[in-house]
Amino acid sequence: MESDFAGLSLDEEEEEILQVQNDSDPVSEEEILSLVGCFLTASIIHYPAMKSTMANLWHPVRGVQIRDLGEKRYLFKFFHNIDMERVINGAPWTFNNHLLILHKLKGGEDPLRVPLISSPFWVQVHGVPIGYYSDNLAMQLGNFIGNFQDYDGSSLGKENMNFMRIRVQVGIRRPLKRKKQVKFRNKCSYVRFQYERLTLFCFDCGRLGHNDSFCEAKMEAGVDVNELGWDLSLRAQSRRAQAMNSVRLREEGGSEGGTKKMGAFRGNRDWGCVKKFEGIVDPILGFNLESNMLSLQSERERAPFADN
Repeated sequence: MESDFAGLSLDEEEEEILQVQNDSDPVSEEEILSLVGCFLTASIIHYPAMKSTMANLWHPVRGVQIRDLGEKRYLFKFFHNIDMERVINGAPWTFNNHLLILHKLKGGEDPLRVPLISSPFWVQVHGVPIGYYSDNLAMQLGNFIGNFQDYDGSSLGKENMNFMRIRVQVGIRRPLKRKKQVKFRNKCSYVRFQYERLTLFCFDCGRLGHNDSFCEAKMEAGVDVNELGWDLSLRAQSRRAQAMNSVRLREEGGSEGGTKKMGAFRGNRDWGCVKKFEGIVDPILGFNLESNMLSLQSERERAPFADN
């Protein structure tokens, strides 16, 4: 009987709430400066190689500490807010083509419990008439693709940038959105999406992180799909490749990119004239190494030859 009362007293003591006293002030968000992340892959990540690669990619001025938390999660500790924000704004990041999902830790958050289920992407929207580009349409389309974050209107009208550019937080558990039917001037048409720096994704289910050879949805269905719903058209061409204009590119008619159309050679006289100007564009670097004054003089001398 006495043992029963002793057990009852012990249970009550165990259930009493112990209030934890915090001697120090709560850690502010600015003082944390930490990101938690995981790589969207079932493969094993080589930890030493990953640390060196990510530090070299980010090259933070004040440095970064990377710690393995277990359960395929990593803690990225920065020492200045500018370094951390540069990494956040530069996402998405990859290691060996595996997408890095990042989350900015707030005070009191457990890095092993916060959900890592989305990643930001810049999405190009093709097929929108230029007169309809607007912040409102960008927000509507962004929230259709995922969660709208930003709209980049600075590239509008530059070179061949004839598309809207929207930053969207894309969920990794849902298929990538490919297109959306929109009504312009009482006429319905599709706008299509292309994702910049798009990593590995499945042509069968449209989700990030695996290809069609390791698609769980495909295995559950037990049948091969003849027509895949997703393809490489979702991957946007790099902006550098879009803006590139090579001096070695020959357009129709025999002219080279970056030079005036001169037509076909008509004999030794023409060849001599070309030899006269061959030092203007460096054959290795692909641009003019001479002074601006010499370039202008060469263009004036070239003009009579180009009109012949």
